[in-house]
Amino acid sequence: MSDSSSGTLMDLPVTEATAQTVAPFGELISDTVTQAIDIPYYRGRVIEGGDIGFKYRGRAALRTAQVLPSQAPEVHWLERHLHLTQLFVGLDGPYVMVLAPPGQSAPDAVPDLTEAVALRFPASSALLLHLGTWHDFPIAVTRPVTLLIGNSEEVVDALQRVGGARELHEGDVHKISLTERLGVAIRPRL
Repeated sequence: MSDSSSGTLMDLPVTEATAQTVAPFGELISDTVTQAIDIPYYRGRVIEGGDIGFKYRGRAALRTAQVLPSQAPEVHWLERHLHLTQLFVGLDGPYVMVLAPPGQSAPDAVPDLTEAVALRFPASSALLLHLGTWHDFPIAVTRPVTLLIGNSEEVVDALQRVGGARELHEGDVHKISLTERLGVAIRPRL
């Protein structure tokens, strides 16, 4: 850890996302599909995988975002959703995400940063978060990265209405300031 103008910086090494490294936080979805269901119209030309477990409250919201690279990204915010298994699909490049495991559901809960990781997801892979997993928005590593994001309207609406960067506990969004609440920012070592 080192000091910065925003408090203490917690350096996190970046580890490759694998099924094992992602398991405490969600599911890694790759280009490997295992036959799970049988739909008779496409036999012999489609391998039909099963339900990946995407859950949300209210209406689903699928959207795109383009993440721009930063020289030295620092994570100052983490959020979680107790009714949404948020989905991040990298369409065209690798990305890094800072994640902390789900914890207690109390409104004043904070992430356990001793269990936080920074994982690098390969291009054309996806992450389906477990309910309650603490996370930041994906970080572009070397170039802009386009993402498809599976969300709920409830979450998108709350984030749009906030009016400015501040802690938020509205609907299914629980977002905390790491610097204000815990006196730390996280710096993934890219």
